[in-house]
Amino acid sequence: MEITACLTVALLCLSTLSTAHAESQGSDQGSRHEEENGNSTSIQNMMRDEERTERGDGMPIEPEPTSPVTDADSTYNYVLSRLAAMDQAIHRLNVGHYTLDVKVNQLLERITRLDTKLSEVDDSLQQVAQFSKENRKEIGRLEGCQKGRSVGYKCFLVYRAHETYDGAAQKCLERGGRLAMPRDRREQEALAEYVHAVFKPGNWPLWLGVNDLRSEGMYLYEDTTRVTYFQWRKHFLSSQPDGGKRENCVSMSSDDGDWWDSYCDRRMYYLCEFEA
Repeated sequence: MEITACLTVALLCLSTLSTAHAESQGSDQGSRHEEENGNSTSIQNMMRDEERTERGDGMPIEPEPTSPVTDADSTYNYVLSRLAAMDQAIHRLNVGHYTLDVKVNQLLERITRLDTKLSEVDDSLQQVAQFSKENRKEIGRLEGCQKGRSVGYKCFLVYRAHETYDGAAQKCLERGGRLAMPRDRREQEALAEYVHAVFKPGNWPLWLGVNDLRSEGMYLYEDTTRVTYFQWRKHFLSSQPDGGKRENCVSMSSDDGDWWDSYCDRRMYYLCEFEA
């Protein structure tokens, strides 16, 4: 009985395996058959479409439409893209503005430092100019006393350069002196002898520091003090002063030392005086 039972079980297993194999083969054949039918159908459809296209009695098969994009969606997407671009531009602008602000601050600091340096240089130049001016005056004074004529506490020096009255007065000031101002007979005679020796045998006029520019007939020295001693030329043909309001500046002739009134814009030699 046990053997019979085992054989029965074996037969059942064989039967089951055979059925499963048959079903598997049947399903594979059905699948292949369906696939072949589907391929055949697709090929037939394509051939019909080509025939219709060639004959002109049909339209090509259009692709399956996708979901359309509305105008509102397009506008929304465009606005978003523009806003994003504007945001990037504003960011770049802010970065550029910050960079520019930093550079401007740096430039202002440099300008401030440069202005400070220029102020220091200007102060130094003013000091140099002042020293130069003082040195020039000292050199002029020494030159006047070494090359000119000493009279008491003064030194006188003739300059052979043609200047107007104002120009001659300025030149004497720059050299540390003034236009010659003979205040008494002793100084006048010493100056007359000195200029005669310089220009002999010729006769040349020289500016003195005497004028009546402020008031006609009231003669003042270059330092604005009143003139109390005069050496006007006296001659029966032409006595000085005779120019009236036209001739307001005084010159000395080199041949005899007499004074003449002259036009102030006339150019002639001049005589400076310095403190000894």
